[in-house]
Order: sequence, then structure tokens, then C-alpha cells
Amino acid sequence: MHYPLISNNFLEGYSELLAEGGIDANALFHKAQFDSHLLRWPDTLVPFDQHNHLLMLAAERLKCPHFGLALAARQGLSIFGPLAVMVSSCTTVGQALNIFSNHISLMVQTVELKLEQQGPLAQLTIVGHFDRVASTTTFQDHALALAYELVRIFCGSQWLPRAVYFQHQAPVDVKPYAHFFHSPIGFNHTHLALVFDAAILETSIDSDARLLPQKLRRYLEQRHQDDLLKQVRHVIALTLPCDECQIESVAHTIGYSKRTLQRRLSALDTSFQQLVEAVRRTQATHYIEHPYYRLTDISVLLGYSELSAFTRSFKRWFGVSPQRWKMTKRQTNKAPAS
Repeated sequence: MHYPLISNNFLEGYSELLAEGGIDANALFHKAQFDSHLLRWPDTLVPFDQHNHLLMLAAERLKCPHFGLALAARQGLSIFGPLAVMVSSCTTVGQALNIFSNHISLMVQTVELKLEQQGPLAQLTIVGHFDRVASTTTFQDHALALAYELVRIFCGSQWLPRAVYFQHQAPVDVKPYAHFFHSPIGFNHTHLALVFDAAILETSIDSDARLLPQKLRRYLEQRHQDDLLKQVRHVIALTLPCDECQIESVAHTIGYSKRTLQRRLSALDTSFQQLVEAVRRTQATHYIEHPYYRLTDISVLLGYSELSAFTRSFKRWFGVSPQRWKMTKRQTNKAPAS
């Protein structure tokens, strides 16, 4: 069975929000059969239905039907991982939104973002193809709230949409929605969408958003205490699934030129390609030990264009094929303890 996957980044702030309501998140992880150890690895894909089940359980336990809105309010651009890196070089709002439309599958499978312009209006539509999740209030609230916050990051905090449309029924209390979006809201609509003035697509990204590269560098420096190798590995892990895992892009992200980064890595007795190889090897063992990931998923997550290329690399690292590795692990886990 294949599980549609979503980045665990979308659970950022989840445990803290529950703790504020006096609820232990671990109890909900257990009830949703969610492996909480997967949260130790940022930008790790986890089963989409379990993720949404966690949001539904939180809404129920906190007696907060609009939990998806509350969670989105706690989250920022950093949860989008590699997409946050990719938009750091954009100059217009339209460019940034197009990157998200074209690459959202890196973060969440079975979900599309469609950016369409009709005369003076533009519409950002969220289309979910995994109906068991897409039809739920928690998914729709969280997804549309994140889209709203995303556009506000690029346009500035004064931006408001013309209209906000949900596919789910109107809640008993609509005040939390009115307070969050500050815009006309429709329910039981055919689409899950934001409608706004198309003119903003040609405008420059807000001045605060233009500071994203500097903010990202500070985040990397603080998280890794100025350890260059850890910073480079972190950005490599973020960008492996997309075309941005090139030395030029990684160097730009951490504030170096290509030549300077090459020189710094050489002084540390390594190279960019050696670090890419090391990150791939580590990530491969992390993903392959869980049943959620097909080998084709893993090869894409590690930046391989073909499964055969991943298989060759895996055999070079470990002396066996990934299929054999998974089979051996499965047999080991089934073996009774002596």
C-alpha cells in the first residue's frame, strides 16, 4: 500500500499548542498510530492521513473546531523547507507564488496549488486529490490559512484577499474565521481558494520578505553554531529533491560565493560532492527503515532522476540493493526475541 506523504514541518508548533491546552501530544501520537520519532528529522515526509488525524484529534480534545487556523497562525515560511530556499531569490510576488505552485509536491503529495488570473482578479486554488484528507475541515482550514499567511509574507501584513472560499459547511461559530482572514468568507463552495487583485502578482516582494536570505543565514548559523559543514549539510538535505541542490545555490543560501565555499570545504578536507554523497547515504537509511516510503519516493527525495541510479548508489554504500536491505530489516523485526 502506498501512503500519500506530507512534510513533518507542517506539525511545527503542534505539541506546544496542545500543551497550552493541558493536553499531552504523545497521547494523540499514540492514538493516531503516528511514530513521533519521525519529528526528530526536519523536512521528513510522514503519512498524510496520520498527519491529518492528529489535527482532527487536537480539534476534538481542545474543543477547537478551527484548530487548523490556530496551528497555521503559529507557523511561518520556514515550514516550507526547500521552497523557502527557492523563493529567496525571487523579486516579485508572482514569481514566488509560481515556485510554490510548481513545487508544492516536494512538501505534500496529492495536493496541487493552481494560480490563475481572470481579468483584474487572481485565484489561488488548493486542490486535494486524497479525498479522505481533502474533504476534512482540519485539512481545508490549515491549508487555506497557510496559503493566506504565505501571500501576506510576500505582499506585506496590510494585504487582504477579496474573498476566501471553503468547501466544507459553515461552522456554528464563524467568528474565528472572520477574525483570522478579515475578508468575506464563503462556505460550501466548489473550490478551496483565495481570490485577490491580480495586480499584486507584478509587485515587488515586501521589504520584510526580501530579508529572507539574511534570515535563513542567521537561522543556519544559530542552529549549527557557525559550524560550516553542518550548515552545508542542512541546505543540501533541504534542496536534494529539487534542482537547487547545486553548489552555486547552496553557497548563495549560506552567504558565500561558489569559489569561496569550495576553498573553505577544501580546507576542511572535503568537497561539496562528498557532502552530497554523505547526506544521501544518511537520509537513505533513515527513509528506508520506515514502511511508508516506496523506493521510488526515496529516490526522488534524495535527488535521483531514476530509481536505478539510487539503487546503484545504495549498493555501493552498503553492498546490497535497497530491496534486499528492506527485506532483511523486515525479517529481523519479525524474528522473536531470544
